Amino acid sequence: MNTTDIFAFFAALFSMMNPIGGVGIFASLTADRSEEESRKIAKTCAFASAITLLVVIWAGGGFLQLFGITVNEIRVAGGLIVLLIGLHMLFNKDDHRTSSAETTVHSSHDSIAVVPLAIPLLAGPGTMATVIVASQNHSGISSDFIMSVIVIIVSAITGVLFTYSRVVANSLGESGMAIVSRVMGMILMAMAVGMLAEGLRAMFPILR
Repeated sequence: MNTTDIFAFFAALFSMMNPIGGVGIFASLTADRSEEESRKIAKTCAFASAITLLVVIWAGGGFLQLFGITVNEIRVAGGLIVLLIGLHMLFNKDDHRTSSAETTVHSSHDSIAVVPLAIPLLAGPGTMATVIVASQNHSGISSDFIMSVIVIIVSAITGVLFTYSRVVANSLGESGMAIVSRVMGMILMAMAVGMLAEGLRAMFPILR
């Protein structure tokens, strides 16, 4: 991976995980928890999302081979998922993250760090598809190591933002977080179009 690829992957992963947009959700789900408990949940959430995406980086290719799925099919399917997520973010909707029923059920449990916060809030289908496509585009141990470092960095940033979620939410306000989500939504939609185009051209040579 060259410098451009590294920054592109970082931007794609940060936009997909959208930790700033997730701050509001985290704050609302932990509103009735103590400060110490909220921080513990934030750290566990960041750790769980990092582990999930690291597994995808190092074992995603094996899963594709196991089910006979090509990377171009993942590009098309992932592009559609990312495009829909981008559209939801553009209109500031959280339907793509988790359903209201799931949120209600899990918010009543003692631990919400893994579900629904880590999965699917951070490491959802769109994020996994983005990571799988990147790992297939840049195969090799060195590239996997670089992407792993980026995953850990973004997860750490997410953990910090979630730890101080109440401060961040109050500072940015509803309008501030909405603006961030819309900007990231536009970035994701542009990336989704690229994924779709690349996958379709590879699957249907007549489109080249």
